[in-house]
Amino acid sequence: MTTSAIEFDLDKLLDAENINRETVSFIKTQVYSSKERMEEFEERIESLEDDIKKERDSAKSKDLMLLLGICEWIVGDTKTASKLLREVKSRKIGSYYLGKCYHELGDYNHALECFERAKKTDTEEFDISMDIAETKRMAGSADEALRIVKSFLHSHKESAELFYQWGHCLDDLGEYQEAFAKYEQALQIDPNHPKALFRVAFNCDMDGEDEKAIEYYERCANLSPTYKNAFINLGILYEDNGKYEEAMCCYGSVLDAEPNNGRALLFSKDVKASTIMYYDEEVSKKQGKEGELLNIPITDFELSVRSRNCLEKMNIRTLKDLTMITEADLLSFKNFGETSLNEIKSILAQKGLRLGQGLEKDSGVDLFGEKMGRRADLVRTVYEIGLSVRCRNALRKIGIETIEALAKKSDIELDKEGIKKNYIDEIKETLLKYGLSLKTTIDCVTNSGPDFTT
Repeated sequence: MTTSAIEFDLDKLLDAENINRETVSFIKTQVYSSKERMEEFEERIESLEDDIKKERDSAKSKDLMLLLGICEWIVGDTKTASKLLREVKSRKIGSYYLGKCYHELGDYNHALECFERAKKTDTEEFDISMDIAETKRMAGSADEALRIVKSFLHSHKESAELFYQWGHCLDDLGEYQEAFAKYEQALQIDPNHPKALFRVAFNCDMDGEDEKAIEYYERCANLSPTYKNAFINLGILYEDNGKYEEAMCCYGSVLDAEPNNGRALLFSKDVKASTIMYYDEEVSKKQGKEGELLNIPITDFELSVRSRNCLEKMNIRTLKDLTMITEADLLSFKNFGETSLNEIKSILAQKGLRLGQGLEKDSGVDLFGEKMGRRADLVRTVYEIGLSVRCRNALRKIGIETIEALAKKSDIELDKEGIKKNYIDEIKETLLKYGLSLKTTIDCVTNSGPDFTT
């Protein structure tokens, strides 16, 4: 059934005497199903505000406050909603949604008080009990929350929400595999359970299973209403995989609802920086071929044991490393003699390379003779060269935000500072595209990048 075919009469639905949680859930789903319905709902909110100002009857004024408070909660204005709902907290439905506001604001003690007040007058306690369990878990009492959830196992064994809450309690207790199994049980019961989809996606994301994480985030993002964190996390994964347009759509969806959302603003700025980065198609193709050649490991060539051992101790592993060191550097190393030197020079000559080629005066010189300085000079920060979001964040944590600072680090130094090997490999590969490299372990090697002071 299409959105337009579903009856959505706000005058009938927003009835203070008959409104209940099921009706509110239906309204929220419909409001977020289309821009038109959101606009219609916002107009209704303005109408309720005007009605409250005009109303002189105290009882009717309370009815209007209840409806407006629930409406403000639906559109995400939690603070305004809580102020209104405090005026009607003596009503079961008012107390319940005030509890939802407190929960979202992180005031868990007041949230529990409201939920308990609502539950005392509710013949069906399961839904509110799940809210209580979730609030206790978020307040740090995962064990107590789990006991509440398990108490409903026999009466609600077909509830996706029960298994989701069970799984999240286990997650908080560090029992990750068991938690994942509960989320899967929830999705077997309800394949579109949004919170279970999000948790599976999030766990896959944390485990580095990007394809699976994207799949579940996409399923979550296609539901109505959706979680802003699903869009943001999905956007980050899209960006990491070079899907910049899709990433911008995700951040844009969040900013449409919350124009001042700090995370969405920051990440969308990152994406824009990546998409406007200087790009030369011919140079890019050429650099791709060069990169393949320069990244050939030394172990692919037949070398004497002595030569191989010396190069390994000097942390020289690729042809690129050899172009960044001189004959004098090699000969200064213990046990490295003329025979080994001739072996190395022969290998490089086969590939049209030579020792020290990457250390020429103009460090923007392409190893194959073509100027690359113009491209390297266009970038100054690690945000401009196409590193993944996670890699950039890792560098930011150790205080590296510029290319100049990055080029002064060796892979060993980055490793010691906690940068993962896969990120170091990503950094080396990315820098290579700009004719740059990390510092080698030979202290005398200098000028490995363009002059950043000009």
